[in-house]
Amino acid sequence: MRTFTRLSLIAGVAVFAQAAFATINYNVLTATVAYNNGDTNNLTVDQNGNSITFTSIPPVGVGDGFWTGNQHAAATVTIIYTVTSDKALTGLDLIFTGSATGAAAVNYTELVENWNENSGSGTVLASISGSQKGGGLSGGTDGGFEAENFMDFGGSVFSYKVKKTFTLLDFDSNPSNSAATLNLVEQNAVPEPASMGALAIGALGLLARRRRK
Repeated sequence: MRTFTRLSLIAGVAVFAQAAFATINYNVLTATVAYNNGDTNNLTVDQNGNSITFTSIPPVGVGDGFWTGNQHAAATVTIIYTVTSDKALTGLDLIFTGSATGAAAVNYTELVENWNENSGSGTVLASISGSQKGGGLSGGTDGGFEAENFMDFGGSVFSYKVKKTFTLLDFDSNPSNSAATLNLVEQNAVPEPASMGALAIGALGLLARRRRK
C-alpha cells in the first residue's frame, strides 16, 4: 500500500473516531432494586464515553440461592436517567446480561422520550419490551443470556429521557428449582455522524484496494 493511501486511511479512521464520539452528560435519577420481601439495593453506575453501565453487588437475583431472610421470589429494577449531548443522537443500544433457569424469567420494558428540560418530558422516541425465560416456561431456554436491542429514534435529538424496568420472577412454588439473575445493563448512545464516518472509511478502503490493482 502506498504511503499516501496509508495516511488517508489513518486520517479517515481519526475522522470516524471523532465523529462517532459525542460529549454526553448523563443524569441518573433512579437506579434501584426492590425485592418482594422489602429488601432494597442501589445499582452501581459507570459512565465511559457514549456508554453508561449499571451493575449490582451482590447481583440481582430471585429463586434458588437468593436468600436474605426470606426467599426472593420477585425483584424490580428501575432505571431512569436523562441525557444531553453536544452532537445529535439518532438511537441507543441496549445490552443486558443474566441467566434464567426453570420457571423463572427476566421481563423488561424501556421507554425513551424526547426530553425537554423545561417540561420534564416529551414525545416518545422509541420503546421496547421483551422477556428472557428459563426452560420451564413456554419458549424458554435454561442458561445465561446476553440480549441486545437497538432503539432507533427515527430522527436526531440532543436530549432524551430513559425509563427502564426489569422484573425478575420465579413462578415455581419450590424456589430451589429455578432462578433468574440480572448481571449488567449497558446503554450506548449513537451519535448522528457515526454512519457517515463509517461510509467514509468504506470509501477509503475501496480506494486503497483499487490503487493496489
